[in-house]
Amino acid sequence: MSVDIKLGLDHDLALSKDRDLVLADGAARVAQQIKITLLTFLSEWFLDDTWGVPYLESVMVKSPSRAQVESIIRAKVRDVPGVTGVPTVQIEIDSRTRQGRITLPGIQTDAGPITVSVTR
Repeated sequence: MSVDIKLGLDHDLALSKDRDLVLADGAARVAQQIKITLLTFLSEWFLDDTWGVPYLESVMVKSPSRAQVESIIRAKVRDVPGVTGVPTVQIEIDSRTRQGRITLPGIQTDAGPITVSVTR
């Protein structure tokens, strides 16, 4: 069984009422690790410059290929331990706010299906 330190909605450490760390396991761990992956730019983490999504190199470019972007997202999510399949990648772009939302409904995991949504 794999566990992770749980993060709150503000992406800071989640603490119990007794100020102890809270752990995430099962589907919650997989969902959290997918969100962390999708919120990390390629080479952002100094300990592994091959980890993260190539947003600057392949996604946030002029006229990106939607199929290529979906393929990149699908591959990065598949690399998360516990993920067994990524059937659907939905990408919505709001040109006014210059934000994108990635929604992954029905991700197949060892702990059952989950849905993850990230705004970038």
